[in-house]
Amino acid sequence: QTCSSDLHDGPDVTPKQDSKPTFDPLLGFPNGRKPRVMTVSAEEMDAVQLQPGERNYCAEYHIAAKACLWKNPWILNYRCHHEKHAVDHCLREDYKLRMMEWERERRLRIRQKKIDAANAAEEVD
Repeated sequence: QTCSSDLHDGPDVTPKQDSKPTFDPLLGFPNGRKPRVMTVSAEEMDAVQLQPGERNYCAEYHIAAKACLWKNPWILNYRCHHEKHAVDHCLREDYKLRMMEWERERRLRIRQKKIDAANAAEEVD
């Protein structure tokens, strides 16, 4: 499947969705990066029966929302709007972070392509 960035930059530059990074994750970060860690164990996720789509970095918020919905019957679900908002906010921030990582990978690939082209031009001369 071809997308507009493939046509503009080329398929060798545009990273595929869910592909592993090809560059050092610490490249450009002299003080290092804060690692992302799961705050909920697999056993805890199994205990509350989280769905596969809920087993991500927002699992703690999914668990809080499920617990709230369990405590409040369907007529009182409005009491859980804070938990639902926390889930939505976490998912939005996770999406933004993944998109920034994708864009970083794309820009590093473009940079590497330019460096390789400059090196190839120097070798010809």
